[in-house]
Amino acid sequence: MVFLVLIVMVIALGGSLYVRTFLTRRAIFKVVEIFFQHNALGMKGAKTRHELGLERPDFLQRMMKPRDYKQYALQILIKRDIILEDEQGKLYMVEERLDQNLRSKRKDMPSQGRSV
Repeated sequence: MVFLVLIVMVIALGGSLYVRTFLTRRAIFKVVEIFFQHNALGMKGAKTRHELGLERPDFLQRMMKPRDYKQYALQILIKRDIILEDEQGKLYMVEERLDQNLRSKRKDMPSQGRSV
């Protein structure tokens, strides 16, 4: 009986880690898409977090809505130097630094009013 409970706990822990990884990965693609939609590519197109819709939700919003992984994804992209911040606090993405996986996913997405 104890062994069965231990197995269930290990499976639950592994499942929760898998779900968190999946949601973070999906949020990374969403954040990249936001930068493309707002044309925040390079220093000339830099936008504030508010303009991009990536500002931190306040306490009440965090309590009422499910967890949003975009903030965590944004921090990952900043640490990888894919998204940079200028001296005014505006963010922009360096498209050349996207790895091949993110580039191919971007090409698979349908364009939403953005001409290439």
